[in-house]
Amino acid sequence: YGATCGFFPVDGETIRYLTMSGREENRIALVEAYAKAQGMWRDAGSADPVFTDLLELDLGDVVPSMAGPKRPEGRV
Repeated sequence: YGATCGFFPVDGETIRYLTMSGREENRIALVEAYAKAQGMWRDAGSADPVFTDLLELDLGDVVPSMAGPKRPEGRV
């Protein structure tokens, strides 16, 4: 993946993962409640997100790149 930061909404699949990976029930409930209270919860009934910017990228302009070993800014 290689990104420095990524954002993904919390949904039922997130909660299922937390359950299956042995997280404490009170912590799972906290994650779900927090996500819903902050408007970060998404399910089939959620409205489509509204984006303020549009990014267009010509994949023909993309060139291979390697970074590391520890940080993405450590480009080789």
